[in-house]
Amino acid sequence: MRWCLLSMRASTPAAARDVAARSYSKKKKQKQRAAAASDEDGDGDEDGDGDGGEEGDVVEYDAKEWQSKFDAALHALDVDLSQLRTARASAGMIDHIIVDVYGEPTPLSHLGTITAPNAQTLSVTLFDPSTKPSVEKAIVNSPLGFVPKESSDGLIVPIPAMTQDTRKEVCKLASKLGETAKIAARNIRHKAQKRIKRAEMSEDDRKRAEKNLQALTDDIVGKITQRCAAKEKEIMTL
Repeated sequence: MRWCLLSMRASTPAAARDVAARSYSKKKKQKQRAAAASDEDGDGDEDGDGDGGEEGDVVEYDAKEWQSKFDAALHALDVDLSQLRTARASAGMIDHIIVDVYGEPTPLSHLGTITAPNAQTLSVTLFDPSTKPSVEKAIVNSPLGFVPKESSDGLIVPIPAMTQDTRKEVCKLASKLGETAKIAARNIRHKAQKRIKRAEMSEDDRKRAEKNLQALTDDIVGKITQRCAAKEKEIMTL
């Protein structure tokens, strides 16, 4: 998902630039989330294999622990998919924008309430009206191409209609997000397999644990596929 933002701003309409914005704001975060979801269990593991213990240590395998890690990977995907643009305006389009205010960079979602009064409009109600100029500047300077208008308690952000080409590009982003999530899930499985091999259990229990782990993996991969397919359908719906 590496995009040339400068060329996108110069050669594409405002709606298409939204694709670049989504990629620009999330490309590093996606990698970090995938790594966090798969490596979260590696604390205290000096050799970095993620099985949760040093060589010679007695380790345990708890299926619920790994179910939680799979759930975290799915949640990360849900968050990323919610930020992709669809035919309807949503807070996720702009809530991630960083605003320079109070002397530090702050996500827009921390500065006010974002709602969608209709399919083509976002409304930003600010907690502190004095931040309005900074918020407006941040939205205008983002690669989104949105032009906010002042309201009594914040800003109104008209959302340009999506072209067919833009919809297709956003669908590609959804597909890539799904692949990132599947990689995270498979990395979790790989680390869980190492834990099972080192865990103190009978051979029968080991086989059952491996079978259960594969079932968990198949389930999460299936849910990822379903989530992405539903999002792509939503994106392409006129």
